[in-house]
Amino acid sequence: MTFIYLSHVLEESTPAYGNGPSLKREAGNRMANGDSCNTEAWHLSNHIGTHIDAPRHFCRDGAVLDTYPADFWCCRKVFLLDVADVAPGEIIGTSRLALDEVPADTELLLMRTGIEKRRSDMVYMMENPGFSPDLAAALRDKLPLLRMIGFDGISLSSFASRPLGRKAHKAFLDHDRPILIIEDMALADALPENGIREAMVCPLRVRDSDAAPCTVIARI
Repeated sequence: MTFIYLSHVLEESTPAYGNGPSLKREAGNRMANGDSCNTEAWHLSNHIGTHIDAPRHFCRDGAVLDTYPADFWCCRKVFLLDVADVAPGEIIGTSRLALDEVPADTELLLMRTGIEKRRSDMVYMMENPGFSPDLAAALRDKLPLLRMIGFDGISLSSFASRPLGRKAHKAFLDHDRPILIIEDMALADALPENGIREAMVCPLRVRDSDAAPCTVIARI
């Protein structure tokens, strides 16, 4: 078996939604300066890089990440859906997705828009594609076991359509069957023929967190 990463490495050039602040690293101890070890302090948003949104992000009393059991994060039914010819700022709805191709027992649905190839450009942060609020209900109806979606754009919300993006976040998260959202994934090298056998989503565990950077590892 082979394992691959579906998450990006955090670095000081990591893009942030709306061109906000990225990771900042502050030197601590340095062996080169005579210290006994090397240390650093990191300053970052919990919504930077590949990260997962929990219900609390848009629901006052929604669940937080550290309350989920460990087995929640292991998805054994994963499906990768390609969305062709996505334009900057486009709002992706059900008409753009071949949902009939997605198995009904899917637990993690990945959507590859191709915008990842522009991750180093300003368009990735300022004109990212977003998703329609109506998509949440369609996915719940079609995929009763769905726990998470993930995609290669920086946010479910297009920065060019932020009011609609807030509605989309609430539609996915503020519900008795919330669908968690993994944003800014690394999907360019994921197998196109749905060779992903399972995926492990590993968020940084911080108490009462509405979101956290995460590492995603897939078995192919």
